[in-house]
Amino acid sequence: MSRLFEKIYVLFRMNILIFVLLALTAIALFAYENGLDNIEFLKLSDFPYVIAQSDSVDGGGSAVKLTRTDSSVIMDYELREGYAYPYAGVKIFLGDGKVRGKDLSHYDSIFVWVKPRGEGSVRLYMRGYDSAIYRDGDETSLKFNEIEFFPLNETYPAVFVPQEFRVAGWWVAQNEVDVHKARVDLSNIPLIEIQTGTNAPLGYGTLEIRGLCFKGKKIAKEDLTTGIVGVWFVTFFMILVIRFFDYSRERAAAKKKREELEKNLKALEIEKTEYEKSSKEDPLTGCLNRAGFSSILMREQENLVKNDSPVSFVILDIDHFKHINDQYGHSVGDEVLVILCKLIQSKIRNTDALVRWGGEEFVILCSDTPIQNAQFLAEKLRMAIENTQLIKQQQVTCSFGIAEMVAGEDPKRLFERADKALYASKENGRNRVTSATFKRTR
Repeated sequence: MSRLFEKIYVLFRMNILIFVLLALTAIALFAYENGLDNIEFLKLSDFPYVIAQSDSVDGGGSAVKLTRTDSSVIMDYELREGYAYPYAGVKIFLGDGKVRGKDLSHYDSIFVWVKPRGEGSVRLYMRGYDSAIYRDGDETSLKFNEIEFFPLNETYPAVFVPQEFRVAGWWVAQNEVDVHKARVDLSNIPLIEIQTGTNAPLGYGTLEIRGLCFKGKKIAKEDLTTGIVGVWFVTFFMILVIRFFDYSRERAAAKKKREELEKNLKALEIEKTEYEKSSKEDPLTGCLNRAGFSSILMREQENLVKNDSPVSFVILDIDHFKHINDQYGHSVGDEVLVILCKLIQSKIRNTDALVRWGGEEFVILCSDTPIQNAQFLAEKLRMAIENTQLIKQQQVTCSFGIAEMVAGEDPKRLFERADKALYASKENGRNRVTSATFKRTR
């Protein structure tokens, strides 16, 4: 009976979490649809950075006069011949009007209160700054994000969405802008222009502009959706955690026995791993021994045959190592071996394998490495050893022999070639690098 009540309690607890989640989701959606508005209104009657403009800057003869009222600015103009496309309008400066403006990209709608007293369309330019295009002091290099509309045929105010804007084709051609840069971008708008439209009739006209309004949401719909999904995910994760702990309590005794068994198996696995590791590593230097080297050698042979990936061997031998042992004792000799291995490990790649082949002789297997690169590595190691004081009693140097693996070659033959190269280094004065040459066939 107690278990039955416990299950009912758990189920009821899950229902509470789901109910709370549904309530939070409904509240969030309702708040988004009926609030969380982000509105910015640009009222031109008291906005200080508004000036009139006309085609006179382009050599035209049009004239314009700007008058402020309590609720708007009124632009009286006369379009005259003299410029191919006569125009008049106003400039509204945001930020510094050049490179620092307003980010309007997060608004969903743009409202424009403009009433013409005459015929023709109206152009709205959202002039954008792009550091890759802008030329200092050249206002025409600000991107022309434009839309053209007929206010008489629109509801008042005219309403647009950012997707309805386009970049003016004449501006793209004039500035030779790359097609990827010729996209609408409202993220930095230092200047807004409202002008008479294309093919506006010559003569007198008036534009009354109350202002602009930018409307969006304080939280983007994508962010809200992501947040709701995240809350659902966390809630169901909590449900899974709760059920997990409930299940754990019911199965406590069995879990304890299972953990003890796993603990014993883990101890055996660790013991096995340590045994395998100790059987493949040199106990003095910590690098691989011959047994540990065998599996790596087989892998590289297969890789060479299948992928034609070059493999090179570097054999090195400490010069006059017997003299070090005889003169200073085996403890100093062991110190040389340990320090030398640390030095080599710091100079080779993680994919290379360092093997203590025997005594003072070591092998470096260089995967995906042609003989020329292996020779360069060996020379770098030789110089590093020569220039490093491994022990204070005397300078230590090494001789090197290099060979590149041939597909299908017996490893013994490979080591013989590398060993002959090492022997040649010894014969020619030690502390040098010698490569076993051969012609590769591809």
